[in-house]
Amino acid sequence: MMEKPIEEMGLRDIRELARARMPQEVWRHFMGAAETRATFRRNQRSLQRFVFRQRIFHDITDPRTTVELFGHPVSTPAFVAPVGSFAMIRETAEREVGEGAGRARTMLFVSHAAISSPRDWKEASRAPIVFMGYLTRGREDVLRCAKLAEEVGFAAVGLTMDTVQPVKIGDRIPLSKIDGKPRTGHPASPKDIEWLKREVSLPLVVKGIMGAEDARVAVGAGADAVVVSNHGGRILDYNRAAVEALPEVVEAVGRKVPVLLDSGVRGGGDIAKALALGAKAVLVGRPVAWGVAAAGVAGVERVIRLFTDELKRVMIMTGVGAVSEITESILIRE
Repeated sequence: MMEKPIEEMGLRDIRELARARMPQEVWRHFMGAAETRATFRRNQRSLQRFVFRQRIFHDITDPRTTVELFGHPVSTPAFVAPVGSFAMIRETAEREVGEGAGRARTMLFVSHAAISSPRDWKEASRAPIVFMGYLTRGREDVLRCAKLAEEVGFAAVGLTMDTVQPVKIGDRIPLSKIDGKPRTGHPASPKDIEWLKREVSLPLVVKGIMGAEDARVAVGAGADAVVVSNHGGRILDYNRAAVEALPEVVEAVGRKVPVLLDSGVRGGGDIAKALALGAKAVLVGRPVAWGVAAAGVAGVERVIRLFTDELKRVMIMTGVGAVSEITESILIRE
């Protein structure tokens, strides 16, 4: 049977094609989560507990999905998450993700764990880019990359700070790309945020926040945005879902800085739910990996546009004309 064009594929089609095209060990890496995978499953299950309040008597036919972050307007609140393992799919995958993000006119978060340098990412993508550093690589290398990101014109830099313990896939700690040894953790300290804030002039993002107290500490230390994330279920088994932590983080710091949601987003409906609960935008990780594995640049662009089209559909069916107007009133919690 002939394969459908990527422009006609839904996410389930893209996922199955990616699974067929990825080596089995690479698929296991991308789909893996810590220990029993309870947090991984909870991320999606918790989003599914919200349903929409339909409203049809209005004249909204083309809702606006544009958002602005750090002075950069983009066409959608579906951003690309900072995945460090795209290059496991194939050698050119990071460049393809960068180009796909640019074509989809979204924001691209890139990981310190990626193979590409900030300069490589900038050359690959027209998208506004945010560099996310890992302190496990050492302050010196974080600063080197952050300064380069600043030099080449990134939108922001940041720190992924929840790797107090290393990520796990099942009961295994993956090996480091640097020395081939099991990955290590790094203590989280507000002093690290204060340090990077002093060293760069770009806005500073802190990722890995799962509660009000940590959110207040991060913003107090200088964070210009926070990302609510449980690292896709790869750090702490039986953690709360990211969407369960989102409302208290928004309440604690949402009037001061933008709050983004990462972990568990699998469609435009999930984006609408996150925005209704106070998020400015969401980060999309595994689905982007499926897109690049399935069809390269076109696959990445398709995933982001598919999610954006699904978001528009929800907005029309709930009577909302712009993402900035989405509120909790469109949701019913089952």
